[in-house]
Amino acid sequence: MKKYIIEPEYDGYEIGTYLKETKGYSGRGLRNLEIYLNGKRVKNNSKKVRKLNRLHIREKEKETGIKPMDIPIKVAYEDKNLLLINKDPYIIVHPTQKKVDKTLANGVVNYFLQTTGKIMVPRFYNRLDMNTSGIIIVTKNAYAQSYLQEKGVVNKFYQAIVLGIVEKDEFLIDRPIGKIGDELRRVELKEEEGGQSAQTKIRVLKRFPDKNLTLIEAELLTGRTHQIRAHMSLEGYPLLGDELYGGADKRADRQMLHSYKTEFSDVETGELKSVEVELPEDMKKLLEI
Repeated sequence: MKKYIIEPEYDGYEIGTYLKETKGYSGRGLRNLEIYLNGKRVKNNSKKVRKLNRLHIREKEKETGIKPMDIPIKVAYEDKNLLLINKDPYIIVHPTQKKVDKTLANGVVNYFLQTTGKIMVPRFYNRLDMNTSGIIIVTKNAYAQSYLQEKGVVNKFYQAIVLGIVEKDEFLIDRPIGKIGDELRRVELKEEEGGQSAQTKIRVLKRFPDKNLTLIEAELLTGRTHQIRAHMSLEGYPLLGDELYGGADKRADRQMLHSYKTEFSDVETGELKSVEVELPEDMKKLLEI
């Protein structure tokens, strides 16, 4: 339960407005709360508070239909609000109609059960394609999820192996992308035709002329589906192993893409933190590093 004392400058505010403006709750997040004002349950968020009132907030327990399964979870970082996982390739993040179990979500539910004794909803802040590895953020409660979405900062950095020798050391890709019909593949598509603006900052980390490969860092400035994969293909440097975007190669059986670093706001303090994980073994072996 969270406890707040109403500051004098918020005297006369509605409870909902106070929680949105000062504590980072979204309208959706407010619907999942039990609110007590000076010890009494309040069901109307429009009720006004007075300075020095005591406000107690409890998040309602939410059920999940995802069953716990003993799937290994690589914890990269954890605190009372967040769990950052270093995801292996070849595992789906969340159950689908075709894949109802043996997903990362099943493993997270099991991890929460083992560490807290409770079945908790796995709230994924971001997703990764099945064959992409690296950092995924899981929020442990609705408040943390709302805070990151509404007020927090999350910066995501990837490392990728691409076909060809990238000439420029650093550059920005600013090309709108979208899909046509039911195609999975994203193509360059003007916004007026249904595409979405997309920007990716690219930095060359190392070139491998003998292998005709380049190791790059890609920072997402927007978060579109397949953004890095589509952008690098459009630039003429598809990700190694990415069959969907022209990178098929016998040396790799997945796209060589790894979410290696994430910067994020601490939910309690707002401090910007950074978590970094190593390249997976298949990428290291391919580059012999």
